[in-house]
Amino acid sequence: MNLKLKKQLITLSFAICSFLLAAAFLGFENLKFNEINWLLGTSDISNAQNGWTFFKNDKWHFPLGKNPNYGLDISTSIIFSDSIPLLAFIFKLFKNLLSDNFQYFSFWIFLCFFLQFYLSYIIIYKLTNSIYYSLISSIFFIISPIFIYRLGIQMSLGGHWLILLAFYINFFIEENRKLKFWIFLLILSILIHLYFTAMLFVIYISFLLESFLITKKIKKFIFDLFFPLIIVLFFMLIFGYFETSVVSTVGRGYGALGLDLLGIFDPQVDASNSNWSLFLNNISGTSLEGFSYFGLGIYILLFSAFSLYIFNLYKKKVELKKTFSNHIGYLLIIVFLSLWAITTNIHLEGKQIFSLPLHNYIFGMLSIFAATGRFIWPVYYLLIILSLFYISKNLNKKFASIVLTIILSIQIADSIPGLTSYFVEKKHTSKPKLLSDEIWSKIPNEYEKFRTTYLFNNYGPIFLKLNHFLGSSKIKKTDIVLVAGMDRSKAALARYNFNKSILNKTLPNDTAYVIDNLGHLKQMKFFLKNTEVGFFYRDQVWLALPNKKNEMLAKDRKNLSKIKFSEININEVYKFNFKEREELLGVGWSHNNESEGGVWSEGDISFILFRIKDTKKKELKLELNIKPYNSNKDKNFDVKIFLNNNLKKEVKLINLKENERIIIDLENDDIKDENVIMFKFNNLISPLEIFESPDARKLGILLKSMKFKIE
Repeated sequence: MNLKLKKQLITLSFAICSFLLAAAFLGFENLKFNEINWLLGTSDISNAQNGWTFFKNDKWHFPLGKNPNYGLDISTSIIFSDSIPLLAFIFKLFKNLLSDNFQYFSFWIFLCFFLQFYLSYIIIYKLTNSIYYSLISSIFFIISPIFIYRLGIQMSLGGHWLILLAFYINFFIEENRKLKFWIFLLILSILIHLYFTAMLFVIYISFLLESFLITKKIKKFIFDLFFPLIIVLFFMLIFGYFETSVVSTVGRGYGALGLDLLGIFDPQVDASNSNWSLFLNNISGTSLEGFSYFGLGIYILLFSAFSLYIFNLYKKKVELKKTFSNHIGYLLIIVFLSLWAITTNIHLEGKQIFSLPLHNYIFGMLSIFAATGRFIWPVYYLLIILSLFYISKNLNKKFASIVLTIILSIQIADSIPGLTSYFVEKKHTSKPKLLSDEIWSKIPNEYEKFRTTYLFNNYGPIFLKLNHFLGSSKIKKTDIVLVAGMDRSKAALARYNFNKSILNKTLPNDTAYVIDNLGHLKQMKFFLKNTEVGFFYRDQVWLALPNKKNEMLAKDRKNLSKIKFSEININEVYKFNFKEREELLGVGWSHNNESEGGVWSEGDISFILFRIKDTKKKELKLELNIKPYNSNKDKNFDVKIFLNNNLKKEVKLINLKENERIIIDLENDDIKDENVIMFKFNNLISPLEIFESPDARKLGILLKSMKFKIE
């Protein structure tokens, strides 16, 4: 058999094995390009498919990835929905030939299995020149817990083969051709996920520094450093990375999602996930994003390689200094990415043991990549590659293969719980929530837009209830999305515009609304009772549909009649928190730190809704416990407080202390059957406007408690 045919047969074998792995991972029925139900039952995966669906059904824009119908006010681009832009751009070219339910994610999963399998084999083969040893080695990569886990929850982050391709370029591509390959790889990575781009830049710069220390060519170093960066930024502009502001990309905060010091030994992501180890137990407190379990077999592999190195260090007089000086690039990758993964907030079993304070601007820049635990992945793969190579180099071929086979057997045995979860039980897939009421089929035909009443973060019940509907019903435009780079200012403005439309009774006729919570429903029912807006409770979801009041059935009117303002008692203190906002709060309120309690007013108007017993009591007073947003130094920072449209109090918030009790005297006829307190604010600012934080909410007061009392 000639060498070319042999290579082709090996490649074909890897492709067949990868297809079978993808089939086992998803189920044969889900490999079909028009089967989308498996994609529309969870959050991140559903978001990827829905982002692609809206992108496919829209015309081309510039930047190429712009996706205005998916998100509306907070829309960005296909980049930020984890939809694997590389495939989205390719398949959109043929959208007229594709079915309405077309998906390419099953192909992506096959591609990830194949490239992870094949590239790891090629790397080890080129290092060892042993087919059997390389084949056994490649199995470690294809059953890697971090690879399988990521492919199951966030498909774009399953592209670990990009990391392997980076090491391949450095190991085997000629020096005079490396720059072109690196530029290609970096551009490819931004078409998959920006986290890979960041990892690859660290790898590239590490090897570039190693080369500079050898050649001392400063001009070449500067050119090779900045030229790829400029090229990548140019393509990021074209693809749509800058459709959101830099501030909007700041995540939960640098250090919040880092690698715990025991993270690499923790075989379980959290209590809700399967344990990846048959032999080791869960370590509580580690971060989901820091999940980086190697497997018992790999630990043995790493220990064996390290033991061999120590043996050679002392018995064969290998110079430690020479080892590191000849491989400074590897050392830089391991040190820098490990430190980035761990962050300056060092945790052990979830408990912070050390924290290095950072300047706010440095903290903000680092928070662009908040899920820092992921940066351990290149270190993970590099240590495995170096260990496999070192064992092969220092043991005879036959013995090395036997040792590796034993280690692989241990790795597979240890990984049985995790592999069973993904390839047999398929716990990473979920059945979608199917909506049965006929009203859902009418909405796409009669309304241009499909919105929520509280545009903030739809990771919760609303998105999970509606993700299948959004991805399969031909909805034209929606803001019920999951967006990685949400523009907080635009989201806030959308909330304020909705609040004003309720106050002014001017809901747009082209928009159907999903009502976020019962507090919003109470207020909409009260304010819009004399309009033609219809309210429908279908499939455990409340809808507000303009011009559909006459289509409300008897059951709709009955359900709506049960929605009433909550009743409160005189002389009882009512404390507020955002989790219980449905009881007394209407629109215009937002979250606060749970430990402190209270709710923040957000935007120009905020409402409290209530009924009250003993309304004929005289000398009734309203006591509000509030704290103003103290960072607002505007002398005209004030609030007017209305009860049932009557102005009862005007407060200069600039003059208030940290906590204040506002007392409002009420007259006997102020209280009605249903009562609305409206706070109308003037000259609000957001923490973002004064560079205090990325928070774009225009804050007024922190409302802590309310009490009606008689003195």
